[in-house]
Amino acid sequence: MRLALASSWAFAVNMAAIREAKRRGADAALSGTSGGAVREAGASSLVVRLGDALVTPAPSGGILQGTTQLSLFEYLERTGRHTATRDIPTSTLQLVDAAWLVSSTRLAVPITAIDERAIGVDAALTREFNAYLRSPRD
Repeated sequence: MRLALASSWAFAVNMAAIREAKRRGADAALSGTSGGAVREAGASSLVVRLGDALVTPAPSGGILQGTTQLSLFEYLERTGRHTATRDIPTSTLQLVDAAWLVSSTRLAVPITAIDERAIGVDAALTREFNAYLRSPRD
């Protein structure tokens, strides 16, 4: 999945952001705040791997944490992984080792590029994420 970074996000402009992403050769648009922090991608949560940490943007400006992302982070913490919820400056997107969009409908979809920068795909972690997300849970 290729991703384009949008500078703002509102439900009313969702379709325009998707059209712009498609025009730029991307599959989805990632929103950011006016202060330069990453937020989300429509109905999906962003998860990035920075070294050994799995990080998702802090909820702010009316954005809530996704239930799929919360469940995935609970699983990762139970298995000894380091997770964090914090502001992610858009400049940090240049440093990520891997990235995914996660949602209840998509599960974990690896991001292959953000704008023109290719992102490495962690196939093993993607399989693990999706095996967990497909598994029956209480």
